[in-house]
Amino acid sequence: MRRILRWGAAGIGGVFVAALVALGLWHLFDRTPAPAAVAETETRFDAGRLLVLADADMAATAYADGVLYPIVGAEDAMIVLGGDDLGERQEIRAPNTVMGWPGAMTADPDGRFAYVIEGNGMVDRSVEAVPSVWVGVPDGDLLTVIDLAGGEVLQEMSVCLRPKSVDIAPSGGWLLVACGEADGELAIVPLEDGLPGAVRRFDLDLPELSERRRDEGLTYAMVHPSGAAAGVIQSNVGVALVRFELDEGGVPVAAEAEDVALDDGWLSVGRWTREGGHFLVADVAWGPAPTDALFNGPGAILSYALDPEGEARGLVSEAVVSKSPEAFEINRAGDLAVTVNMERTYLPQGIPLGIAPGRGASSLSLVTVDGGTGQLETVTEPVGFRGVLPEDAVFDRDGDHLAVVIYQDHDAPRSDGWVEFFGIEREGAGMRIVPTGERIGLPRGTHDLFVID
Repeated sequence: MRRILRWGAAGIGGVFVAALVALGLWHLFDRTPAPAAVAETETRFDAGRLLVLADADMAATAYADGVLYPIVGAEDAMIVLGGDDLGERQEIRAPNTVMGWPGAMTADPDGRFAYVIEGNGMVDRSVEAVPSVWVGVPDGDLLTVIDLAGGEVLQEMSVCLRPKSVDIAPSGGWLLVACGEADGELAIVPLEDGLPGAVRRFDLDLPELSERRRDEGLTYAMVHPSGAAAGVIQSNVGVALVRFELDEGGVPVAAEAEDVALDDGWLSVGRWTREGGHFLVADVAWGPAPTDALFNGPGAILSYALDPEGEARGLVSEAVVSKSPEAFEINRAGDLAVTVNMERTYLPQGIPLGIAPGRGASSLSLVTVDGGTGQLETVTEPVGFRGVLPEDAVFDRDGDHLAVVIYQDHDAPRSDGWVEFFGIEREGAGMRIVPTGERIGLPRGTHDLFVID
């Protein structure tokens, strides 16, 4: 999660108090969803394995007040859930961080290896608080390779400073890493039998957009389905298309960026449509000021025409959802997306819910996707559920169930996280999200998901 709040641990201060007073007046007009009732439905999340990342360094609300609530002995980990009803479990040490948009891991097409980046490093468990997580948590540079069959780390290597996201080419032959540096902001990592070779860095020559050191370079990148291009997000506000020149093995040896659009919102993750003609991007509707994540209204999913073979570029559609949709996922059929709306659950404990609406529940929204035209339409009211800082969601094979990852519980900064399951019911042209009440308990700090068949 990026740039939510930046007040120090010693006190939130007058700006925060004034903001809360304003929110106390504004809450009369706020329509934050309450947790929905659990339905009587059978949960069957159909997947081979579900990978989950857990960051052990901080409580969710450390973004706001710098208080880490360290847990002695806790380590960053990848949790692998598999078997019948995902009842089998394995934990593997894997350095990672929640201080970035979801997208910190990927896996090869055969499900043999997983790749995890760490954009910010470990904080010693003796540290109770920092003035700000943005200056008190060290920069990271790691790429970790995990053998999923053996459940062990095969390799750790430096990939770039502050890596923000990692994706793998459809061929499985190379990794794409978004780097938080002004120069050489795109990294390509060739893979030989799953293991990384020498990193190739490319300077995209994009316009300077950064206002802060941590927002330099790229904040997200995803390979196009063709493997010959990528959609990238720069400094949380710019969208661009990158075309690759490939060598004989299909690995990029050159990259050229085409600046497409600047957005006045705050962009997080992106997804290509199944057809590859449009790049969908989540807008959390924050901004650069500390109070922007207090006064934020509904977020949205934006659809950009970005076909590498086409000529038209730019925004073609927008679907408004609920507050702070940090992540979203598209089903395999390519016709439906779900957004994970954090609302304002990132606010510190002790704030009355009536004063700060949106702190008491997170929510999900459904959006239909026309892959041919890029048109989007929000089709349901937000469905609320309990949990702080839900950062990611994935569909199962059939697209009729969802897994959503929750960082921790409310007003309990050292509480565990969990994965919760929801159903998607379709009736004629209508559809709805159905909470099942079923969950799998995980360590505090769970924030990223990846499905392997």
